[in-house]
Amino acid sequence: MNAITRACSAAALTAFLVMGTAGVGTAFAEDAPTPVNADQDGNPIPQAPDDADVDGSAVGAGPVHPDGCPPDPSISITKVKSMFVGDKSKTVYGQSGVTLSVSVAKGHTWTGTITYASKLSESIIVASAEETISGSISYAKTTTVTLGGSWKVPASQKDGWLALGSKGYSFNWERGSYNGGCKWIVSNHGTAKLPALSPYIAHS
Repeated sequence: MNAITRACSAAALTAFLVMGTAGVGTAFAEDAPTPVNADQDGNPIPQAPDDADVDGSAVGAGPVHPDGCPPDPSISITKVKSMFVGDKSKTVYGQSGVTLSVSVAKGHTWTGTITYASKLSESIIVASAEETISGSISYAKTTTVTLGGSWKVPASQKDGWLALGSKGYSFNWERGSYNGGCKWIVSNHGTAKLPALSPYIAHS
């Protein structure tokens, strides 16, 4: 082989090696691992939005009245007054100069009074009164000890009374709901006198 032939062969071999080495990076590209969060076509896979990006109305939101008014029936309480709520069965009356007495055994129970336009469960009214007025309000009270007392109607009074009872509250109540136009519609109403504190004996 002459010098020209050897030179051509060496040049061709060098060119082949250079091209082969350079082609390795692209010739086997399909075997490279797929990037994280990328689909098979190389495009990013759509990710779920962060909590902060989620519309608040779509998370845990209940049905909303179209006019923003509470759709459920509720109790409205007005004209609340603190007063003594007595037990009618343990109340005695007398005129001026008469000594009145009353006694009750441990475990004696009496209830408050509720009036209605139409019958309704007392528990609904009592629960609303507890939430609105005082948590100590109840429909019934029970004596935990034996109680008794006496009182003489003073000469300055024409008559008087002595009774077992408890300090409590009187109030007016309405049950109703809002219609589509946000107008309050009353379905029932009445008054109530409910005991609140511990039983005791009072007079007037």
